[in-house]
Amino acid sequence: MENEKDSLILTGEDTFNILLDIKNLPSIPKVMLEVQALLRNESHNTVKLAGIVGKDQGLTTKILMIANSPLYGLQRKVSSLEFAIMLLGVNEVANIVTALSLAETIKVDNIKGLNFMEFWKHSMLVGTAAKDIAKRLGFFDLSGDAFVGGMLHDLGIQLTARYFPKQFGKIIETVNNGEVSFKDAEEKYLGLSHQEIGGFISRRWNLPPHLINSLMFHHNPYGAMDSPIVPYIVHIADCMTQEFEVTNVLWDKGLEFDKTIENVLKFESEEKFKEFVAEYETMFKETADSLVL
Repeated sequence: MENEKDSLILTGEDTFNILLDIKNLPSIPKVMLEVQALLRNESHNTVKLAGIVGKDQGLTTKILMIANSPLYGLQRKVSSLEFAIMLLGVNEVANIVTALSLAETIKVDNIKGLNFMEFWKHSMLVGTAAKDIAKRLGFFDLSGDAFVGGMLHDLGIQLTARYFPKQFGKIIETVNNGEVSFKDAEEKYLGLSHQEIGGFISRRWNLPPHLINSLMFHHNPYGAMDSPIVPYIVHIADCMTQEFEVTNVLWDKGLEFDKTIENVLKFESEEKFKEFVAEYETMFKETADSLVL
């Protein structure tokens, strides 16, 4: 039994080498490439965008669900893809397509310890909240990036469950037995955490630095020395899901707000930050209730 346990334990170097050797690691989704090409050539063509996206009914359904969620903040109900594009704009819909298509690319079903519905709900909450937080803090030009970063922040979890299912199972078992934290269990069996594994796939996809940092530093945003604002915003949204107990994801249990938030994001005091967080509780709970696949 001990030999079987030892065979499951990888070093960080082992894990990265395995990832590098996997021939079928997901590539950038076709729909995302088509949307990016459209934006480069015909940036305001809503009809063509609707045509590209509308071919995927699942993607369309999720776009409408996001647009209609309380945290997304639209004042009108969106009932069609064309209306969503008209109301949100081509660039904003393109951000949603980017986040959803990349997340879908690594989707895993029937992996012990990973409830996809809970994972999806958690990602959606963090993405929509991060977008709203960015706007409320005055970072309007970063709101789209905050949404994508929030939606994708836990891709490392999906990647681990898909390509290291045995280690993932042991991580879940170890945490459920109350032995160690999720991060410590990850480092025991993989030699690194889902943040670093998420960083691997985001670099492979050549995502922008602020998105790479959102995957690599959403638990410890102070580590993102380059482009730190988006990782901090994603971190706040991620912590809020635990603060308000609206999702049940094992890897975030015990996650706490980083102590440097007030300084980096210019809150007047810790009390002001707590007031800011408290204002989101109702919206989080309403949005969580609205996200049903």
